[in-house]
Amino acid sequence: MTNTAAILISRQGLHPCRTTPWIVQLEKVIHWLQDNPYRLYTSLGQQTWEMQVFFAQQAKLDQTIVLPANNTTNFENLKQTLMTQFCLDKNHVQFETIYPNGSKSLLYQRDAKIIANSNLLIPISIRKKGHMERLISTGPAKSRLMNDFQIDYQPKKANIAYTIDKKQLSKELRALSSQYLIHWTRASNDPWPTENKMNYYQAIISSHSYPRSAFAGLENMFTHGQIKASSLHMPQKTPTVSFSGLAPQVAISLMYWRPRYCQMSFEPYGIGIEKDYAISMGIQAVHYYKAKSKPKNVMPWLCQSIGKRSDWRLEDEYRYLGDLDLFHIPNEKKICFCYRHDEARDIQKRFGIQSIAMIDC
Repeated sequence: MTNTAAILISRQGLHPCRTTPWIVQLEKVIHWLQDNPYRLYTSLGQQTWEMQVFFAQQAKLDQTIVLPANNTTNFENLKQTLMTQFCLDKNHVQFETIYPNGSKSLLYQRDAKIIANSNLLIPISIRKKGHMERLISTGPAKSRLMNDFQIDYQPKKANIAYTIDKKQLSKELRALSSQYLIHWTRASNDPWPTENKMNYYQAIISSHSYPRSAFAGLENMFTHGQIKASSLHMPQKTPTVSFSGLAPQVAISLMYWRPRYCQMSFEPYGIGIEKDYAISMGIQAVHYYKAKSKPKNVMPWLCQSIGKRSDWRLEDEYRYLGDLDLFHIPNEKKICFCYRHDEARDIQKRFGIQSIAMIDC
């Protein structure tokens, strides 16, 4: 019978890099497993599990990936997605599933199944009083613990946040009005639309800082010459690219942390297109409506409720249907916004696009 092992890591901060303690320890465990005959239990759904899938694939370890699924079709789709996203070697991978059963969440049941089925439990960073600590505190689980790689749980880092004092705004920024439609960006908690998860996790373990920052996203858009459309929060899940018609010095008041989504609304990094040119290429103003008064003769993707807790009209939003090709827009019609002067100089030098810093520093 094959011996099985599980590496146990509680949920961590969303923006790790190669020097993040739990990743450093995880890589050490993977090296240890290369010299010891264990099949590794892994899963998906949060970075701490998916990083294990990545490392196991890189090290050519045998792994069994437990996929929480709602039904058989969902399970089969998840299998195919993981094979593609992580470029998995079918000779080293098996899949198991767990379906909804009882009042416990699927993710709790997933962790309980992995712990119950593993001959060896290797904790790395376990949150006090968390559900994983409760699962391994029982007698049967305690006898299978190997604590050689365990470190203290690190509290999650502070949220990404910007406090921009309008007195610090650069003179170049203050000189602008609302002559541009601006696509503002932000740090991504997941892979970019242009990459798979294998490349995403490779970037994380290759960088001394989180590699999917807002500035890195800006570089990626200019490198690929494209702003990828997103269906997130869009009517009928229609993929669009969003812009704001606000002057940048006005837009900064709308940059705030959104706890519900664990990310900023947007950050002080963006791509502007001269308004007249943008409209000529099909970027259109959003039609805002009050409850029960949705316009009937407007395409759904151009409609937006004014909102209940927030007034979305304050964003002065415009949308473009589908991906937007930056290469076909003349450089003189584009402008780039960065937080700092050194970032703006870097973009202008590399891509030949006028770039402006938001603040003087």
